[in-house]
Amino acid sequence: MDHEQIQALLAGIQPSDAIPTPPGFRAIPVAPALDAGAAAEEVEAWVKGQSGWVRRMPPHFLPPEATERDALFYVLPEKALEGGPPPAPPTLPTADLIAFMPTTDLVRARVFFEKGLGLPIAGESPIACTFDANGTTLRVILVEKITPAPYTALGWNVADIEATIRELRSRGVVFEDFEGVEQDELGIWRSPGGARVAWFKDPDGNTLSLTQF
Repeated sequence: MDHEQIQALLAGIQPSDAIPTPPGFRAIPVAPALDAGAAAEEVEAWVKGQSGWVRRMPPHFLPPEATERDALFYVLPEKALEGGPPPAPPTLPTADLIAFMPTTDLVRARVFFEKGLGLPIAGESPIACTFDANGTTLRVILVEKITPAPYTALGWNVADIEATIRELRSRGVVFEDFEGVEQDELGIWRSPGGARVAWFKDPDGNTLSLTQF
């Protein structure tokens, strides 16, 4: 069965109020769908693709003559049963970003990112450390050799750049002063557009930045 056929089949089944559902969801009994000849695995896969799930009613709520499939319900968003084309497959604009940084010394890098920058450690292996950067995954990867790029490799948009610089300095982070760049006493440069930027380096020489727009 294709998307439209499964959708039409489930939309034509009377929803049940036998089990509670979240707002905007319906509980569709499984048994009528199977009686109509639908393949259980095929329909269940479609339901999961619509952000739904299969729920089983506790046995003590069922009548004595009920079968196993009488206890099953598809819990679906109402909008999934309203017609229209199948949902678009996941794409990069809706996917989570993972940032990567290289290091030749994983122990030293972990100390810098965890203690120096204050990022919570989310995982560790012999070849990488993973940090939670306010919901974005940052993986610091062990490599044999690094040639630091002459540009910013990683940066943060901060609400108060002066306070952030002072906090990071108290943790041992050293901010950069560049010859020919007009920076204030904290190392902050103001761009022509008004953004305020400051730079610092990780232990491997990668340039990182703070920006306040």
